[in-house]
Amino acid sequence: MLIKEKSSNLKVIAKSIDALNLTEQLWLLEHIAHQIRIKNELAAMAQDPQIQAELSQIQQEFAVTDFDGL
Repeated sequence: MLIKEKSSNLKVIAKSIDALNLTEQLWLLEHIAHQIRIKNELAAMAQDPQIQAELSQIQQEFAVTDFDGL
């Protein structure tokens, strides 16, 4: 996406946010912050060596079921 397109999209979003009342804006801000926290936590978990090892172990345990046709 071009920077110009992003800027245009962001301007539309900003105008829509301006149209919200303060309660709605606060809810939206909290919602966005919550989504960012979740994404950061998931990214951190994906990089955690212990979690990677556990996922690898689970994948190995279920590898035999790949051939059962279910």
